[in-house]
Amino acid sequence: MALKGIAWGIVFLFTAAIYSVIPTYLIIRFWVWLNSFPVYTLSLFMLFLWIVALIIFLIYVVAMIRAFIQRNNAEGLGIPRGVKGFGLISTLVIAFFMIIWYFLFNQIAFFSMVPP
Repeated sequence: MALKGIAWGIVFLFTAAIYSVIPTYLIIRFWVWLNSFPVYTLSLFMLFLWIVALIIFLIYVVAMIRAFIQRNNAEGLGIPRGVKGFGLISTLVIAFFMIIWYFLFNQIAFFSMVPP
């Protein structure tokens, strides 16, 4: 049971890293370009999505800490299946996308993007 908690903690660590690093990098990289439009609706929408990504990051940091602390609990980790499922599936999809992008273009996905 302890190994299961550690495995879920590692999955949640990767999920938290994905939802904090990638959106933060993109919002910093594209912020000047986003504010060059006469209507700032796109900037506000991107800022909203960044805040949502940071909230998801906080949820998975808490889930990671709980998975590591509750790893020896006989009743389970106490983390909802939806949180586990979303974290696992989104991490696998984004990791798969980044691997395919690297093999096709020899660049790291998301971090090779430049503003137009």
